[in-house]
Amino acid sequence: MKLRTGILIQLGMLAASLVVGAIYYSRLPEVVPTHWGLNGQIDQYGSRWTALAMGPAMIAFMLLLTIVLPKISPRNFEIDRFVGVFSYSMVLVTVLMFFLSLVILRATEGAKFAMDKFMMAGMFLFFALLGNVLGKVRRNFFMGIRTPWTLASERVWDATHRLAGRIWLVGGLIGVAASLLGLSIMGSVAFITVLGLWPVVQSYFLYRKLEG
Repeated sequence: MKLRTGILIQLGMLAASLVVGAIYYSRLPEVVPTHWGLNGQIDQYGSRWTALAMGPAMIAFMLLLTIVLPKISPRNFEIDRFVGVFSYSMVLVTVLMFFLSLVILRATEGAKFAMDKFMMAGMFLFFALLGNVLGKVRRNFFMGIRTPWTLASERVWDATHRLAGRIWLVGGLIGVAASLLGLSIMGSVAFITVLGLWPVVQSYFLYRKLEG
């Protein structure tokens, strides 16, 4: 995906989030839930403007990063080397932000649905889709699995990201199914933590194997 295309998609999603906010403005009370704990219970309240601004703010921030990061990449670690994957990944994160904001607005409105199930299924699908391209991410300082061992060796970086891509793709798809079938939010968080930390730990052993 070209960087320009990704930016245009993000701009479209920012506009869509503003339209959604305008639709929900009159449907929300002045004080609404703004945070849920790991047990799924409301533990914080705030102004409806907080809930309405969350989606556009997150999307605008991702759009800003998409524009700025390629311009400030250090020499020999340029994002330009994998700009298509970078653009796709930033759009993917933006889609996740948009999806989560919609789920939160529905829950804030008081709709009766399994909020935690859909949120975690969306998170796992994000991991699967990102894992599908993770092996194409070249060494850089802004995205990917940045550990002392991956940044020290391009071979370790590539091997770690290929491994993580397979783990995230398979694990993400399993997580989607498990979430929809009733996996608890605590179980989902634990599973996501394993998916995130496994490649980090493995990068050390790959360094010892390839560069030791």
